Amino acid sequence: MFKLLVIFSVIFLSLLVLMEIIPGNKEEYGALLDFSMVHTDDVARAHIFLLEYPDAKGRYICSSDRKTIEDLSKFLSAKYPEFPIPTVESLKDVKGHRAVGVTSKKLIDSGFQYKYGPDEMFDEAIQCCKEKGYL
Repeated sequence: MFKLLVIFSVIFLSLLVLMEIIPGNKEEYGALLDFSMVHTDDVARAHIFLLEYPDAKGRYICSSDRKTIEDLSKFLSAKYPEFPIPTVESLKDVKGHRAVGVTSKKLIDSGFQYKYGPDEMFDEAIQCCKEKGYL
């Protein structure tokens, strides 16, 4: 039960950090300089896939997409023009750490295919945040 609560907390906190760009919470932008993301359904599917994959050994990274804060600004402003997404130019002074490159090559080379991309992830996240009153 505790492990499930921790996983839920990490997912929820990750979503909150990622969604900070929409209402313009600039103090949180440093965490968005460079990040990886994956739909929770794909994480569950990857777990099942690896449990059934006879050659599974070691650790696997499950990340379908990697974005920078600039990528996120372009993507969100094009997809959700109703929100005041900061421009790429306004993000030039954001300070923070760039993430070390992670790759899901091992998982993909095993035959796993992601089902969801950023469109679905953000559509569902924004809809959920609207329903819950966060946006």
